[in-house]
Amino acid sequence: MNKEKRRVPKLRFPGFTEDWEQRKLCQITTRVTRKNGGLSDLPLTISAQDGLVDQRKYFNRQVASRDMSNYYLIKKGEFAYNKSYSEGYPFGAVKRLDYYDIGALSTLYILFEITDNNISSDFIVSYYMTHLWYKEISKRAAEGARNHGLLNISTEDFFDSELNIPNSIEEQVKIGNFIKQLDKFITLHQRKLEHLNLKKKALLQKLFPKNGERYPELRFPGFTDAWEQRKVNEIFKVTRGQVLAASLTTPEKNRGNVYPVFSSQTKDNGLLGYYSEYLFENAITWTTDGANAGTVNFRPGRFYSTNVNGVLINENGYACYAVSEIINKVAYKYVSKVGNPKLMNNVMAEINIMITPDIDELKQISKLIEAYNQYITLHQRKLDHLQLQKKALLQQMFV
Repeated sequence: MNKEKRRVPKLRFPGFTEDWEQRKLCQITTRVTRKNGGLSDLPLTISAQDGLVDQRKYFNRQVASRDMSNYYLIKKGEFAYNKSYSEGYPFGAVKRLDYYDIGALSTLYILFEITDNNISSDFIVSYYMTHLWYKEISKRAAEGARNHGLLNISTEDFFDSELNIPNSIEEQVKIGNFIKQLDKFITLHQRKLEHLNLKKKALLQKLFPKNGERYPELRFPGFTDAWEQRKVNEIFKVTRGQVLAASLTTPEKNRGNVYPVFSSQTKDNGLLGYYSEYLFENAITWTTDGANAGTVNFRPGRFYSTNVNGVLINENGYACYAVSEIINKVAYKYVSKVGNPKLMNNVMAEINIMITPDIDELKQISKLIEAYNQYITLHQRKLDHLQLQKKALLQQMFV
């Protein structure tokens, strides 16, 4: 006789051994349908990362109707389900209102509050961070059907979905508190990273002359010459990457020398993989077309660039972090807005930039920028590691 599979997580706090029980969402919650009626003028939206947030800050504008009297009124501690797809969230997101006392939400959202006193709200918040509930939604949603980006699932089917929950509210509370503290730790790292990027941005504004000026606000000792205007093609050979014919590899899979390959993607700073040949060394690249057209980067060392990138070559040290930042500040102005965005070689060649005539000053600025970049990269890796740890814990602490 086959034994029923136990409903227990892989990772558990000491002292808890009982199987988790399966409950329908409708058994532990009640749907919220109260109308706003002018009580709140705060339009909310769901950010998959940040939860229920002010729509005006999130989109830099108000998407909601001016008259929100017929919107739902959500109160602090209540939940909302957004059926819209976003990257990494194919079945939408369920979030609790934490940052405001009340807010207004479109009636396209499904709102609910927990009514069972033996259910921890923080546990439910953590549960909906996992992907475990996707299976329940996918079973009930009309296959492949979406209406204006919304998943085609009825309110009744959503509340009919089942969750695995510990019988012990003490275990629920421990799990919820643990994930909450981990989130706070991750948020601290996110804020530190944002602060570092803002400090770098402020520093760059002082290291380079402002528009119409010839002297920067902040300089290294010993440099006093005025900066001068030069065309890009007066300093650099303007060329382009090549189509990659062979497959990419990784350093671990190749015993010989391999070199980074850069494309127009934004992920990993454009890094696609590694290749056994290189085209350029210590050069500046920019994306010639597509959504990222005009994005400029200095690439230290030897590398291969695909043909979606233009490349600026100068063997006298002008290809450096400082000059890439100088060009990056103005390149976006020259991106063609007609059709597919483009910034081709002939246009880049004619761009005027302000640059110091002293290459030693450029090298000093570049060292400072490189140090900042390395520090920012270190914190980004720490943040990525924490987020991976959280993802792994969510997979193991829930059923």
